[in-house]
Amino acid sequence: MADTAAVYSTETHEMGYRNRTILIENITPVYRWEEREAVKKAIEEQLYDIFSKYVSG
Repeated sequence: MADTAAVYSTETHEMGYRNRTILIENITPVYRWEEREAVKKAIEEQLYDIFSKYVSG
């Protein structure tokens, strides 16, 4: 059975704004190379479908 535990990379930044400190946290999934390529291809296909509607219309 495949390991389904997700691994994430976290980037944290502190920003000052109007005498307050705002914490910004970016959480990104970490994929193996094969998974990354599959996700990239799926996103490219979805974007192509969206933009082709605007070009043809």
